[in-house]
Amino acid sequence: FVGVGMLAALVLFLVCNWAGSAWQAHQIDAQFGYPRTYQVDAVVGHDDSQAHPSHFIFLNLHAHVTIVELPGGDITHARIYSGPTLFGPDADKIPVTGSFEEVNGDGKLDMVVHIQEQTLIFLNDGSKFVPQG
Repeated sequence: FVGVGMLAALVLFLVCNWAGSAWQAHQIDAQFGYPRTYQVDAVVGHDDSQAHPSHFIFLNLHAHVTIVELPGGDITHARIYSGPTLFGPDADKIPVTGSFEEVNGDGKLDMVVHIQEQTLIFLNDGSKFVPQG
């Protein structure tokens, strides 16, 4: 009986562990989709205004970070920024998000890209973003 109880406890532990991982993966899939996508609007001074903010799409497309900017929401002036290639198991499932903050003291909002614990800075030169180097 003790052996059967221990085996049942082990099976229960494994099932609960698998269910927790599956639920977490489902939550990330529901929030960011696949490929991982995050979108945000911001007024960054690239032919935009409060009425017509720029739209940004952050993608993890097959483990390569790509950011699309639609200045003032106008698709005819779209800009595409290339980020790093991600490595590791399930690298294509890592969410990529972004925010806009004043980083270098020039009064312009810069783009901050968040990839897990890593942060990348793209500086705003007034018409586009340039990777901080």
